[in-house]
Amino acid sequence: MKFLNFILFLGLFSSCSHLSSVSQTSIPAKKGRVVEARVERNIIFLFNFNNDYVDALTQKLMDQCPRGSVKGILTKDEDIVYFPLVFHKNVVTAKGFCVETTKKRKRNRNKKRRS
Repeated sequence: MKFLNFILFLGLFSSCSHLSSVSQTSIPAKKGRVVEARVERNIIFLFNFNNDYVDALTQKLMDQCPRGSVKGILTKDEDIVYFPLVFHKNVVTAKGFCVETTKKRKRNRNKKRRS
């Protein structure tokens, strides 16, 4: 009986984590500085009616690279379970390289188009 209570206790008060990682864009040859953004959401009793918190991730990355574009983006989706069926957290992290565009490149492109 004590063993069964112990197993029940472990099942109710244990936590675990699951990690998924997906690369969305190719890594650029000329890597710029690394930019990273993170959003998270607490979920109670497995009820999650809104996933709009993930939309802020794109804007957070763009804000860190105002004069260029973010390339080589790697996303990580973590699902952390604190109490099974009661409380868990979703964390989405995106990391990429800020590749800044320079004025020289734009001028060279315009010269090539004119020729």
